[in-house]
Formats: sequence, C-alpha cells, structure tokens
Amino acid sequence: MTDAPNSIQTHSSQPALGQHTLMLVQWLSALHSIKPLPQLTLLGAGNGYSEVLNWAAEHAIENVSLVEASQQLFNQLSAKWQAAQPQWKLHNVVMDAGVDKADTFYLASNSTESGLLAPITLTPLWPNITEKESQPCEPVSLTEWASTHWRSSGQWLFINYFCEVSLLTTQAAVFEKVDVLRLRVSTEKSVPQAITASEWEPALKQAGFRLISRESERHPGIERWLCVRDLNSGSSAVKAELAQVKAEFEQVKEKLENTHNWFMNRKKQALEYEKQLVVMEDELKATKEELAQTRQQMAQIKLLRESVDQLIQKMTQGFTIQSEQRQQSTNALGKHITQMLQPSKVQTENEEKDNL
Repeated sequence: MTDAPNSIQTHSSQPALGQHTLMLVQWLSALHSIKPLPQLTLLGAGNGYSEVLNWAAEHAIENVSLVEASQQLFNQLSAKWQAAQPQWKLHNVVMDAGVDKADTFYLASNSTESGLLAPITLTPLWPNITEKESQPCEPVSLTEWASTHWRSSGQWLFINYFCEVSLLTTQAAVFEKVDVLRLRVSTEKSVPQAITASEWEPALKQAGFRLISRESERHPGIERWLCVRDLNSGSSAVKAELAQVKAEFEQVKEKLENTHNWFMNRKKQALEYEKQLVVMEDELKATKEELAQTRQQMAQIKLLRESVDQLIQKMTQGFTIQSEQRQQSTNALGKHITQMLQPSKVQTENEEKDNL
C-alpha cells in the first residue's frame, strides 16, 4: 500500500493457515478501509462466480476490469455481471502468463487450468487432466495492458491462473503500480518450477511485496496468495514516488518563491507610485490654488478695467461739456464786446462829421 501509517504489517513471511486466519473478504474489507482501491483487475475471471466479485459488488466498487480468454466462460461472465454492473469493463483477451514464446491457448478438461500452460505439465496436480482444444493466440503483455487501462498507481491485481515467475521479474516496472496482488501458486515440487511457491516467494520479496494470507484450494498443492506492497522494503517504486513528490515539492517551492518575489517587487513599485501620487496630488492642489488666485486677480483686474473705462467715459463727457460751455462763453463774450464797441464807433464817426 502507499500509506505508511496505515500499512498492514505481518511478522512472518509465511502466514499460517488455520482457524484464526482472516477470510479473504475480511482482508479485502480491511485493506479497502485503509485506502480505497482505485481499480480492481481480475485476470482469469472465469464464469464470474467469485467471492471477490461478490465483495466488489457489495462494496459498490465501480472501476473493475474482468478479463477472460475462454469464449464460453466469457459468455457466462457477461451474463452474470454485464447487466448487474454495467460500469464494469469485460474483456475477452488472452493475457500474458510469463510463459516464454507462448502462442497457444489450451482449453483443459479442468476449465480452471485452461491457459498458456499445456495441461500435460499439470498432471502432477491433476493426473486425469487432458487437453480438449488448443487455439493460436497473441497474448497481451501486462505492460501493454497497464499502459491502456491503468491511469494511476495503487492498483489491485488478482490473477486466477498459474503464471511463471518471469511475469514479475521481466515486468517489474508495471508491478510497481500494484499495491494489492493475489496469485495462484503451487507447492507441488514436480510441476514446472516457475509456478511454484519456492520461486515466487523470493521474487515477491525482491519486488517489494509482503505475503499476508495463504489459502489452499480444494487441491492441497495449490494456494492463493494475497500480497501487499511493503513500504519497508525500500522498493524502487516507493523511492521513485518519493523522489517525484520531492521534485514536485521543489517546483512548488520555487514557484512560491518566484511569486513572493514578484509580489514584493510589485508592492515596492506600488509604494513608490503611492509616494509619487501624493507628490502629484500636492502639486495639483498647489496648482489649483494658484489657478484660483489667478482667476481672482483676473476678476479684480476686470472690475478695475471696467471702473477705469467708466471714469474715462465720465471724464470725456466732462471735458466735452466744459469745451462746449467754454465755447459758448467765448462766443457770448465776443458778442458782448462787439455790442459794446458798436456805440462808441458810431459816436466817433458822428464827432468826425461834426468837425468837418
């Protein structure tokens, strides 16, 4: 799992089988309560009658992918779940099982063992098993599947058929996205070594998984293992995730510092602009006062000019009247003098006549 404080820790790499061991659905509920699963992928879903799928339906798990290679079983799987859980994705494809150069899908008399392993290799487990049919195929690798269907880490991957351990060792990168893994292994030594518990256990540990539950099938030589990612293993996935988180943190930190510096520069500019604005407001106020004074002076000058014009007009009128009066006086005086001189002239003329 990816939450260290809530990780389930076990004290033994080989959990005992017994009456005190948790049932599978109890484990699933416990793990789901710690961290809800983002997606459940079930490879080899069979006909759909599975306690895992019943649990997923009861807990309303929406993101579920069911994969079944057998057409007959896929039809039964679809009839069981397609209508009941329309949000689940059903796929009729053959998935990789780690078998080298596998190009044939075998239909076995025991349908549980149908797959890329030839039924004859499983006779130590099932002496009467036979091959019913074989079909050419091109298995889809888990890496290819994950690139298309897995959008995040923390995946739950359940594989219901035997896989060779090379599936894990050659595709370790894709398993780093898996938090909960369920496998089917054999404890029978005479089967192909690559599907045995002795091969899978060290590979799981190397990949960073901890085995927390082992359940025997009806055959005592076959077990279902439930594993969780162990953060204490220091797996490369955890280190990569931590490195990514650290890198993202540094990026966010750098952005915050840049934003802070930008804000401080803008704040400094704003303070400078504020000071300049105060100075400009003072200058504007002084200019307005000067303008008011100028307007007042201009009004006073206008009034003074009007007064001067009125005075000039009055003086001009006064001078005109005085000139007219002076002319009239001059005319009257001249006339008077003329009148005074006329009798004297007559008298003189008369005296001159008498003297003659």
